[in-house]
Amino acid sequence: MLGSLLTGTALSTVRDRRAALVTDLGSVERALWVVVVASVVLDIATTALGLGMGLTEGNPAMRWAIADAGIAALVAAKLVAVAGALAFRAARPEYGVAIALGLALPWSATVLVNTAVLATV
Repeated sequence: MLGSLLTGTALSTVRDRRAALVTDLGSVERALWVVVVASVVLDIATTALGLGMGLTEGNPAMRWAIADAGIAALVAAKLVAVAGALAFRAARPEYGVAIALGLALPWSATVLVNTAVLATV
């Protein structure tokens, strides 16, 4: 009986809505990856600027790595994190939005904090 409820026009409508949702999620994911790339670039730039102004890195592990290898250590760490996220996304594409959001949110927050700190120096 339930199968007969989803026939004809109703079934077509469900399929159309599902396809639209998948398309919308794809757009959201692409936008989030753009935010990830922008936040990586801005994080590296604001960190380098802050270090050049005499500020210190807040993350103790990155502070040590930057002291040892310079800003290249931060670039390498970001590349490794993005590569790992992309590998996980390739293995589990259904989590693409969550993976991109998991990078975009904290890194965008970091850029905001860095910018606020730079504005007060």
